[in-house]
Amino acid sequence: MRGQPRSAQYVAGQAARVSQTRPRIGMRGRTAFRAVLFVKGNRMNLRTLGLRKSSPLRADHPGIGQRCVLCKRAIRAGDRIGLVPPLDSEEPALADRLICHWTCIESGLSRLRQGETAAGTTRRFLDSWADAFSHQAAAGERCDAYTSEADFILKNGRSFEYAALPRGVRMGRARECFRNAAALAPRKPNIYMYVEGYAVNRWIFTHTVAHAWCIGSDNFVVDPTWDKGAEYFGVPFRHDYLSRVLKARRDYGLIDNPEMDFPLVTGAHRVHEAVVDWRD
Repeated sequence: MRGQPRSAQYVAGQAARVSQTRPRIGMRGRTAFRAVLFVKGNRMNLRTLGLRKSSPLRADHPGIGQRCVLCKRAIRAGDRIGLVPPLDSEEPALADRLICHWTCIESGLSRLRQGETAAGTTRRFLDSWADAFSHQAAAGERCDAYTSEADFILKNGRSFEYAALPRGVRMGRARECFRNAAALAPRKPNIYMYVEGYAVNRWIFTHTVAHAWCIGSDNFVVDPTWDKGAEYFGVPFRHDYLSRVLKARRDYGLIDNPEMDFPLVTGAHRVHEAVVDWRD
C-alpha cells in the first residue's frame, strides 16, 4: 500500500524526458530518487517533501565527477545539487550515489507540472486493480470478503475534495503520510477523521499512489503531508479501530496490513466495526 517510494523512479524518468537533454535514465533496479518532488506554481516547494538543496560543492566533495542523472553533465565544484535525507535522519545524503543539479530538478519538474489531472484518475486506477484480482477470485484461488485492497476501498470508500490546510494544523514529516494522518486524527477526534486510500499528488499527474489523510467535519481533505493533492478516494475509519490496530502492529496502515494477514480484506475484522459509513 505504500506507493510513495515506488513513484520516485517514475518521477526521475518523467523529469528526464522533459529536461533539456537525452533519453530517460536507465533504471536497472536503481532508485533514482527517494524524494517526492513537488512544484508549486513557479516556485519550488521541494524542501517540505524531503529534498534539500546543497551549498556550493567543494572540490573534495564525493559527488564531484559523477554524472547528473537528468542532464548527464558532470558535477563540478561550485555546483548545487539536490539531496535526499534518509528516512531516519534529517541530514541530507547521497541517495544510492545518484545525484543531479538543482537547476535540472527545477527545470524538468517545472515543465512536468504544466499538465492537468484527468477527473476520475484514482477511481479508474482502483477499478482496473479490482477487476484484475476479481478474475483470480473467480478462478477459486482464494475466497476472501474482498478480492483485493482496491475492491475493499471501492466498496467502502468515496471521493474527497482537496482543501488548503486549516489554520493550526502543521505539515508532518515528508513521505510519512500514514504516520502524519494517524497522529492528527486522534488529536481532535470531534473534528478530524482518519482516511486511507489512493490519491494523485500535483507533482506527478495521472500517477496514483497509496496515501493517508484526514477529513474535517465538512468532509474536505485535511492533508498534513502533501501541499496540494487531487483525486482523493479513500475509506474513513473509526477512531477506536485506528487506535486498536496501531497498538497491535509495528507499522502504520490499516488496509495494507500483512502482519495481521490483511484482516479488512479477508473479513477477519468486521467492516461495520472499523469503517465509518459515509452513506448515513
